[in-house]
Amino acid sequence: MIAKKNSTTRSRIRWSADNSILYFDGRALKMNEWKQFVEELISAAEELLSQRLLFREDGGLPEVDLKVIDDPSNHEAGHYFALDESDSWRKARLTLIQNLRGTKYWDRMVDLQGDGVNFLKAGVDEYEADDMKFRELLAILMMVTCGLSGRGTEMTSLRYINTMEGDRSMYVEDGQMMFITEYHKSMALMDEVKVSNDKILN
Repeated sequence: MIAKKNSTTRSRIRWSADNSILYFDGRALKMNEWKQFVEELISAAEELLSQRLLFREDGGLPEVDLKVIDDPSNHEAGHYFALDESDSWRKARLTLIQNLRGTKYWDRMVDLQGDGVNFLKAGVDEYEADDMKFRELLAILMMVTCGLSGRGTEMTSLRYINTMEGDRSMYVEDGQMMFITEYHKSMALMDEVKVSNDKILN
């Protein structure tokens, strides 16, 4: 019993002498290939966001000013930092429609009837599928680049906007995006929220 308490198991992780390869249970992970994997994920996510979700044919992304004052004490349902700008939803929709009008996706997504605009279900379904793919890429990037990841149920239940059930999980702090995962397993008993991870996304 004493020997068992004082002994340690063998290390499952080790580095090569030049710190360029990580070995986990004998399987090698080259750091340069890992970095390339992350860069390819970022490129794929940016391309999907730019061309398929924002309809920007130049392939670029709009500049985002993260020097905003995000108020974490605002618990109003339906609020998040982007709504601090007046009429932000209308401006965002107008920008997206203007971008869409000049692309090949216009006829696949929109049916003009007089002065009205109807969105075609097939085009909307395709857009929603691309949106889901983008979220999946973003979730992977958050988990592999921002330190220790939360559990699956925590990472897939992040909220960008306050709801009736709880506050949002994403905030702007000092020019960076920060997301907080939390769980409520013992909240009913202890009346205390346990925060498991604070993460910052550069």
